[in-house]
Amino acid sequence: MFAGAIAVYAAAFAPPPYSDPDRGEEIRYRLRRLHRDREGFRGFIALGEREEPRLPEHGVVGMTYGYRSLRGQWWRDAVARELDRRARRRWLANAYELVEIAVHPDFQSRGIGGVLVEHLLEGRPESTCVLSTRTDSRAHELYDRLGFEVITEMTFTPGGAPFYVMGKVLG
Repeated sequence: MFAGAIAVYAAAFAPPPYSDPDRGEEIRYRLRRLHRDREGFRGFIALGEREEPRLPEHGVVGMTYGYRSLRGQWWRDAVARELDRRARRRWLANAYELVEIAVHPDFQSRGIGGVLVEHLLEGRPESTCVLSTRTDSRAHELYDRLGFEVITEMTFTPGGAPFYVMGKVLG
């Protein structure tokens, strides 16, 4: 199933605006070497119906994972630098980070992403969930529907693509 999740991730990020078919290898490395051992780590996959004609051989059509967002983590610290004290306290003091979500392109716009996010956040003890998504991606529309709001817009690298940092109050 792990290989299927990585394949779905690679397929989801191959088309524009990402155009990055090699991201599967990056996420494989981060999951195996960094993220799976972080506090609060959990991940889910979505399996397709067997009779679905475009179902990948591995059966996985979606994946997501996250963990507790803590000081000292690259993404969390980058976002914290962009926020004022009040916003940091509200959004990052006790946050769960939705790190990655991907749905195979043939299975997008079917509600799979929303179900994955709901399962990921179900029962989480943190006060908020935070994430980032490129401004030129349609993913922010999903997050809007799920009750996330834009906290700030930023780039993570000089000259890099702009991202929305979004948050949702949990509980």
